[in-house]
Amino acid sequence: MKVAPIPSAEDVAAAGTETPAGTARGRRNLKPLAIAAGAVLVVGGGAVYVAAQGDGKGTKRARAAVPVNAERFFATDPAAESDGMAQELSAVASAGDTLVAAGTEAPAGARPGRERAEFLVSGDAGRSWRLARVRAADGAEPSPGDRPRLLAGTDGSWVALGQNPAGETVAWTSGDGGSWTRQPPSAFGPKDRVTGLVRVAAGFVAAGTTPPNGKGEPRGVLWTSPDGRAWQRVEGLAATGVTGLDRVASAGNVVVAHGTSARTVTRKGRKGKKRRSVVRGEGVWRSSDGGRTWAPVNVRQANGSYGAVKDLVAGPKGFFAVREGKKTTGRKKKRKTQRYGVVFGSPDGQAWAPVGQVGGARYTGTERLGGSAAGLAALVRGKGGTSVLRSADGRSWQPGAPLGGPVGVAALTVAAGGTPVAAGRTGGDAFLSGADLAKVAGAVTSERTLRSVAAFGDRAVAVGSTNGAPAIWTSPARSDAWTRARLPAAAPRQRLTDVVHGPRGWLAVGRAEGRPAQPVTLTSSDGTAWTKAPFPRGQVAEAAVVGPHGYVAVGAAGPNARSWRSADLGAWRPGTVGGGDGAWMTDVAATSAGYAAAGGRRDGRPALWTSPDGLKWTPATLPPGLAGPLDRVVAHGDVLVASGAANAITFSPDGGRTWQARPLTAAPEPIAVTALAATPKGFAAAGTTGRPGRQDVVLWTSADGGVWRRAPGHTAPGGQRLTALTAVGPDLLALGTDSGHRGETPLLWRTPIG
Repeated sequence: MKVAPIPSAEDVAAAGTETPAGTARGRRNLKPLAIAAGAVLVVGGGAVYVAAQGDGKGTKRARAAVPVNAERFFATDPAAESDGMAQELSAVASAGDTLVAAGTEAPAGARPGRERAEFLVSGDAGRSWRLARVRAADGAEPSPGDRPRLLAGTDGSWVALGQNPAGETVAWTSGDGGSWTRQPPSAFGPKDRVTGLVRVAAGFVAAGTTPPNGKGEPRGVLWTSPDGRAWQRVEGLAATGVTGLDRVASAGNVVVAHGTSARTVTRKGRKGKKRRSVVRGEGVWRSSDGGRTWAPVNVRQANGSYGAVKDLVAGPKGFFAVREGKKTTGRKKKRKTQRYGVVFGSPDGQAWAPVGQVGGARYTGTERLGGSAAGLAALVRGKGGTSVLRSADGRSWQPGAPLGGPVGVAALTVAAGGTPVAAGRTGGDAFLSGADLAKVAGAVTSERTLRSVAAFGDRAVAVGSTNGAPAIWTSPARSDAWTRARLPAAAPRQRLTDVVHGPRGWLAVGRAEGRPAQPVTLTSSDGTAWTKAPFPRGQVAEAAVVGPHGYVAVGAAGPNARSWRSADLGAWRPGTVGGGDGAWMTDVAATSAGYAAAGGRRDGRPALWTSPDGLKWTPATLPPGLAGPLDRVVAHGDVLVASGAANAITFSPDGGRTWQARPLTAAPEPIAVTALAATPKGFAAAGTTGRPGRQDVVLWTSADGGVWRRAPGHTAPGGQRLTALTAVGPDLLALGTDSGHRGETPLLWRTPIG
């Protein structure tokens, strides 16, 4: 069920009950949400009202609230010098005055799956750029994790190919480069690797490699499509011994592909015995009918060239390729070797000949060719750095615009007028020739992650990171007036992962990225002013809890799971973790008699441990069939519940001595549990269900940890996730993010406990 745009947190905080003038909750009407046919939802003061169609009267109904936009409560740091994001552009293509670049943006150091697919478009040959709109096939915001890698198009028809978080090939289509639609997977197999994409007269051709067919050899494979939506697999090329395709270029309906091949050769051995061997090498193939049929062509070595073809493009009046070359002159001590790149050209992809050279006195290699109908570009490496050359015909080359620093170039093309355009990455930022992406609205966002929330007394505290640095927000427990807490100065690439309250006050733990990672530990008496606290160097705590023996933190040191215990937050005593080698702990909970920790192993298996004192940990025996790491564990009395990403809850009714697995739903739904909490009435779990691009935020509750029911909740397509969950009096408080083509927006959700 679709819903209207998410209301702002200001709307939700203000709607319903009137509050005193001058407070942060002034009177406003909530924007209506289409929750169900004939219903309008209004949230205010922790209550939910549903007005029946036609009667105009409000009746109270619990547990129907939805996550709301919390942008103004969890703002990024305006004084930060970094955005805390890792950006890259992996493709750029030109057609007339239109340029399109594609890539990803994600929080620096984040696990795969949070990438934002990003498309930039210019309609004036690169003089100005704007962020393109991206939608799923049903018009919703696309889910995060997709990574576009290839681009091709002409005026009126563009296609991009890339991968989703599962490694499957996905496609995007566009009519003008300014609005893109993410299409579902088509003829691509789950292990196919697509390496090239071109536009032909009849549509599009993609080239790549498919896994071995049982005989130990991979196969070159092609796909054709009239529009980028429906693709047809073409595997006839594999019969000629092609084991993989890595480059492809097109002009009109002629396609030229480069790749590898393997053929079996029979030779006579000793005593006349025949011996068979497999000979592998490179190859070039040509199609004159848009990719349906293929024949090999020969690009002979010439002018001192050697080795394999390094790149292949279409340019003015034909096709072009480049190989390394060298020429040696003089004798003995006067012997000198000149290195250069040999550029080959062909008007039709059939007959090839050397047409020019790229290089110079300090030349060390050619990294990439780029081309379009407007000209050619070459990325060459020298002892003084990397530079871009330009040419109108492949014969004579002139210096292009300097890159302006160390840049990893992933793609190269030529804009109208003959200007080379490179796309890639410099440091942690995306690079696009001649463009200041920070000035392109929506192209660069700031990192913001909400990882954990806890409540004690009249105070709620949330922790995470913004702009790549630790961040803490605090609020009166029953209010949504969140403010940013005061923190000591922090180095870049630090984040907080958990927060807990105990007898000595608040404790927040996290990590500073690096090799090895270092701990980040902060303490506070009131949740608003924080100071750095000692923690063993090189030991990283991911989570903490307060139990019968004090504060306990768990995490890892190098490749092994570790734990620590403290009574006063001043000194930490290390524990011993049985079975902790090659494992890690990600969460910890406390029962009346001890502790339990959840985690995983390097081979992907789940792991649970129990401890009577937070120091000596014993591996638990897990129920059969449990797959994947466990990243959350909570306790209600002596009942423990642990969860991972799969559609299953693991629970123990006896403090961790025995464990059982229970599915959240009877049907095998694609479910990801994203947050877990103990409540006064038992347990609550938040997660998502549905396929990528059509996911729903879902809430489940349980009284005993073994029987779960789905609570009335929120249904909305897109990339919404709840990542932190806690009980605040009679309510559940959840925080998370809404991911869209313009970045991530923080979410806040309050709903009565079921």
